Amino acid sequence: MKKYLQSKMAIAGLRRAGSASALKARHVKHLADLRSSYDYVVVGGGTAELTVADRLSESTKRNASDPNSGGFFAHQYNITSQPQTELGNRIVSINVGFGVGGSSAINGMAVMRGNAIHFVPPDLTLAADFNITYDIEAAWGQYEDTHVYASYPGGLNSSIKTTYNALKSVPGLDYPQDGHAGSHGVFFYPVSVDPATRLRSYSRTGHWDFSQSRNNYDIITGVRANKILFDHHNVATGVQFVSKSSHCKTVVRATKEIVLSAGAIHTPQVLQLSGIGPAQLLKKANIPVRVNLPGVGSNFQDHPVSPPVFFRYQNPPPTPPTSSTHLPPSEGQGQGLVAYLNLPITAPDEYEAIASRYESQDIAAFSPPGTPAAVLAGYRAQQAIFAREMRRTNVSFLNYVVFAFPGGQPINLHIASRGTVNINASSPESEPLVDYRALSNPTDVDLMVAYIQFIRRLFGPNGPLAEYGPIETTPGAANTSTHEQLSAYVRAGYFPAGAHPIGTAAKMRRELGGVVDDELKVYEVKGLRVADASIMPVLIGGATQLTAYAIGEKAAAMIKGTW
Repeated sequence: MKKYLQSKMAIAGLRRAGSASALKARHVKHLADLRSSYDYVVVGGGTAELTVADRLSESTKRNASDPNSGGFFAHQYNITSQPQTELGNRIVSINVGFGVGGSSAINGMAVMRGNAIHFVPPDLTLAADFNITYDIEAAWGQYEDTHVYASYPGGLNSSIKTTYNALKSVPGLDYPQDGHAGSHGVFFYPVSVDPATRLRSYSRTGHWDFSQSRNNYDIITGVRANKILFDHHNVATGVQFVSKSSHCKTVVRATKEIVLSAGAIHTPQVLQLSGIGPAQLLKKANIPVRVNLPGVGSNFQDHPVSPPVFFRYQNPPPTPPTSSTHLPPSEGQGQGLVAYLNLPITAPDEYEAIASRYESQDIAAFSPPGTPAAVLAGYRAQQAIFAREMRRTNVSFLNYVVFAFPGGQPINLHIASRGTVNINASSPESEPLVDYRALSNPTDVDLMVAYIQFIRRLFGPNGPLAEYGPIETTPGAANTSTHEQLSAYVRAGYFPAGAHPIGTAAKMRRELGGVVDDELKVYEVKGLRVADASIMPVLIGGATQLTAYAIGEKAAAMIKGTW
């Protein structure tokens, strides 16, 4: 039986049968209690990582180890960004989970899938087919016994119903019966809540908690994965871990494969500490270059949140006596309704001009200084796709978050700016340097302004809600009537860390800045795969939680296909 180790990083380890057949899965708390080797070492402890470790350890012929730097109590890393130049040098907190379950333990619990178009590469020059299908049966049918649950929140705030009905007046906007069918519009989304217990359902409860009867699975918490070790043939042989309490280091060997699933913030750090990344950066940090892979740490993206637009009704709609106010904690603002809008619907008079300005840009002028040629080639390929998608009606750009009061808060589903996540060359093992480079591409400002203007039209004097006499209270139309004024408002309240970080170990062709191939194997080494949201080359039109689970399922299926 193979053995698995998992890390957070939890480390999951899968171990061979024979010596411990009577044992159950172990939560290891001390490095000294780890076995010297496992078949698979799975590094991360988060949404995708626990999925991988669970699926691999289902087989009594394999064993795994899973390392995690956090514990079983959910919280988030204490990491802040680099000063954001376009935001007045503001520093923002990074929203990533710290503990077994990762970000699925702390996120907003939105259960959404992206547009179907983003699950088949829009251009095979950007990325070959990963074969993550939008067909739910094909993708998930073999795991219908999953313990990862979702349910709809109870109750409906009457103000949300008013906005829901008003959106029906927007030309071309769909109301799909199934919001997960691939073509978005206005729909109610479920949340990560177990319908039986009404408690959060996340990667730990859905994967680790139900795998503890297995004797081929170890998980260790309170350690940090430092680097991957290789032999002279560039075959990954083990992982070096550091104790968070004693700072002692130890090496755990993997006889089959290592799966790196530390998330878009820490996966590039582990790769770079292992000598895989931009050669210039590695040399500056005195790290021997194993593979010059310039895409590691580049292409960083997240879903940013705009400052809100709020109104007050002078003649509020009546509140039905049956209107429920008993909503679960996750829906404290009466959420549960979302509007995903394409750009032609959001900005019918502006979308062509926005797309034209964007596609005519020299993308290098808006990229980080010194961006390697391969990474720039990837950005140009994305630019061509992005410009086309701005004109399409089957690609969502605006996530209009509907509150339980008039107004809303736009979220940009597809940003033009590209950031970086890199080691600190002067202190490589400290937390990485995270730079969103928020609004570095002016297209993102144009998009946010267009989103705010859409909400203003919806609640304006000529809109479908005019009978209620809405008055804008935030930001106030008097002082933000021009594009320049709205742009300043966006910059003042723009929050780039939407808890959906992706892209820093992208699955693209290497000459376009890619880091992993179609089988999620890191270029130029053997025995090392990446399985988390860092492999996503571009943001999807929706929350990334379900896609992270799907990446874990897909990675596990790929590995099991080699048995």
